[in-house]
Amino acid sequence: MISCPACGREIKILSTVHDVPYFGKVLITSISCECGFKHSDSIITEIKDPVRYISKINKDNLFTKVIRSTSGTIRFPELGVDIEPGPASNAFITNFEGVLSKVEDIVKLAKSWNSENQEKVEICDKILEKISNTINGDEELTIIIEDPYGNSAIVSDDVFVEKMSEHEVAKLKTGLTVMDITGKTEEEIFEL
Repeated sequence: MISCPACGREIKILSTVHDVPYFGKVLITSISCECGFKHSDSIITEIKDPVRYISKINKDNLFTKVIRSTSGTIRFPELGVDIEPGPASNAFITNFEGVLSKVEDIVKLAKSWNSENQEKVEICDKILEKISNTINGDEELTIIIEDPYGNSAIVSDDVFVEKMSEHEVAKLKTGLTVMDITGKTEEEIFEL
């Protein structure tokens, strides 16, 4: 029996595995309780070769499909923006314009949080201007997607794709809690 974190009663757990294009096999889990507590999650169960996608974003390709798994990192070098996975990271399928919209929303929020700091407000304004200029066709931005488990992608004929080295992969966040069973006691582990 698993107890509800909200009320302590027994919770209902449903799970199934689906084969999803670009993601592979995905475990979908739903947890619910009579008290109203609900939680759902999807976990990609396949690990592929680590991969990096690099493309330019401009007004002519804003509808290019982007698949970001829970382990994918998205970088915009010209903006100085990295979207790294964390424990609550969500997978999504969108397009270049959708990713830019997500960044725009986050930067607007950061700007409001830092409204008393003129330097940070100016940085936010420059980022927002570059996003607007890209959508309007006055600039181009580089988008880089890196995924240590190979489950993210940019779907386009005009994208550069390369396998990442083990050294590069070691520097990436995965967003996942990874447990390694060593067979050692806690004392043995902390003696190292």
